[in-house]
Amino acid sequence: MVPLVDKSSLGKISNPRFNPTFKVKGVSVVLHPLEIVSVAKRNLGERVGSLAQASERIIDALDELLMRWD
Repeated sequence: MVPLVDKSSLGKISNPRFNPTFKVKGVSVVLHPLEIVSVAKRNLGERVGSLAQASERIIDALDELLMRWD
């Protein structure tokens, strides 16, 4: 489970490695690792798909968050 934000609600994506874009049900969404703290089971909707094939991009984004910030 990863926090995704509708791309249209964001401005310019300055670091695509930190905020990779995906298509979910035809909508462009962006991984937003900083939103992970606000994710709770009660806030989740129905499952609409899987990003398992993009696991490396998701791990890279989390790596940016946890390991590369100076």
